[in-house]
Amino acid sequence: MKYVKQALVLSLAIWASIAEADTGRRLEFLYINANEGSASGGHAALKLDQQVFHFQHVEPGLLRLFRDDFAAFEFAYGFQENRTIRGHSIEVAEDFFIALRGAFTRRLLIQNQQFAALQALYDDQALISGLQNPGTARHLPLKALGYFLSEYRAGESPASVADAYSTSSASPQLMQLRQAIGNEFGADFLAGKRLQTWQILRSIKPDLSVTITDLSDDNFKVADASFARRYRDQILNLAALDVLHAAMPPSGESLIRAALPEFQLKPTQLGKLAKFRQCLFNDLVKLMRSRRTDWGFPLLVGMARLHALDDSIASGYLTVLDRSRQIPDQPQNASVDADTLPSALQYTQQVFNAAASQLNDAEELDERGYAELELSATALKQLHRPTDGKQQPLKLPPLTTTPTRAATAELVNLPLSTAELARYERKIAEQIDTYQDRLLDLYDYQLLSRNCVTEIFRVINQTLASVAGREALETPSQASRRLLGGYIDEQGLNIIPFLAYARVADEYRVGTSFERLPYREQQRRELYRHAPEWQVDLQESNPLSSSIYHWNDTDAAFLFFTQDQIWPRPLMGSLNLAVAGGQALYGLFSWPWDEGENLHKSLKGIFVSLPELLFCNIRKGSFPGLLPGVTKP
Repeated sequence: MKYVKQALVLSLAIWASIAEADTGRRLEFLYINANEGSASGGHAALKLDQQVFHFQHVEPGLLRLFRDDFAAFEFAYGFQENRTIRGHSIEVAEDFFIALRGAFTRRLLIQNQQFAALQALYDDQALISGLQNPGTARHLPLKALGYFLSEYRAGESPASVADAYSTSSASPQLMQLRQAIGNEFGADFLAGKRLQTWQILRSIKPDLSVTITDLSDDNFKVADASFARRYRDQILNLAALDVLHAAMPPSGESLIRAALPEFQLKPTQLGKLAKFRQCLFNDLVKLMRSRRTDWGFPLLVGMARLHALDDSIASGYLTVLDRSRQIPDQPQNASVDADTLPSALQYTQQVFNAAASQLNDAEELDERGYAELELSATALKQLHRPTDGKQQPLKLPPLTTTPTRAATAELVNLPLSTAELARYERKIAEQIDTYQDRLLDLYDYQLLSRNCVTEIFRVINQTLASVAGREALETPSQASRRLLGGYIDEQGLNIIPFLAYARVADEYRVGTSFERLPYREQQRRELYRHAPEWQVDLQESNPLSSSIYHWNDTDAAFLFFTQDQIWPRPLMGSLNLAVAGGQALYGLFSWPWDEGENLHKSLKGIFVSLPELLFCNIRKGSFPGLLPGVTKP
């Protein structure tokens, strides 16, 4: 579900202010009703305290488990996707709650490990292809290097990088760090470490001895770092050493600076940043003896932060690393127009104030606290960007969970023959095919037998079976009736989300049920406070006059919202169907330049309009550019 990741990134900045207090031991079965887009037939999830576990269909035809903070989950489904979320709350025993949460968490970690292994094979394949075909694009993205460089080319010595920077532009901070490392480990330490890193890089080869055994959803597999991971780590390590050797300052555009009143620092706050700066400096010296293989990444981040901290202390205004993902015109970019800008600024200001309050605490500032400060300051600065005077909406790129501003590096050829590279490429392709087949056997998505509902009940029943196994005379169904009040298998009509929700109410020991209204309905009710209901209903009945909904390029074209009316629904649906047909006709002519985008949307429009002829509703409109804490009316 494409909005979940954006909401999760935003939730990292706001988790402290929106998390709900919850000390009870209960599980909540959630049903999310249908809408155009992913999970168009509805969705199901299980909420355990503030964690939501749910299964989603991902490519290539697999069912994958995800875990989200409930605030992020509700924002993605209830606000951005505009879906009603209904829930049944079931009180359970403490030991069963812990066992169930452990079962879902264990499966999540195992799946993450398995999907990471598949991605590692793809990375190996891409790297070998790049090494084998010198004429093709041969660039490798390196995280955090973008704070200093946009492009990098590694060599046997750092001279080519250092020569590009004159002594007058050298960074005093990195010269000081270089001197401290020499004092601690010896004058030749850095030169020797770079030579060692270069030799390690040149000696890396793919490991063809790895065999792919049967996978399991209940067992972890210990795996060594992949070929591409080892290669990328060593180039990143070389880049970090070359930046340090040349004493390069970070680029100006990679830092967030602004003479905003919110960024002004008090003497006590400056003192706390100075103390954090000294701790960071000492940690960077110790990092030179680290046993981690990717020590170049924290070295680059730490060196960039030294400059940001010194700039803050010297200017009296906060300077931080830019934590936005710099990809122009990417679909994940959120928009803030002139109407919502004041409320967006107010909300972001509150988030920043919460993070900045750590500078006033008696406790020492740690890396996590400083990262929250970076993240919230970046978000605030984005909203203070000047516009061109034409009232164009601000495009806000997503924020990154870590300082990963990337730069590209040219591939370094390895002493491998063309025949060796071809053999490696064939072997990796075989491993990918085998691994994908094993994953399909284990997590194959089947609409009528293995979907977002069946897997929730399957994990619940597996946990019940393990509990029953400790009771000599108890079956899983008996354990379910004792712990949950009833038993539900993962077959039959239970595979349908809204029927499963009704079955939970009939079988399990439900204490309370609840409903969380979607974004559009919340805003309609707010409008009722200021205008007659008939006037609001008329204005909001269609996207042309609506003050809440504005058409976006993720929704198919339509003429009427039909979820608000039942008896006129077939008539409205027929008009929506006609609009979808018109878009299909246009899509046939626009195919050469839009690559079938309009035709694809028209098919979605037809799909969600046909049920309206039978008094059923799927489409409700979506709000993909919505930001937390920002409302229209």
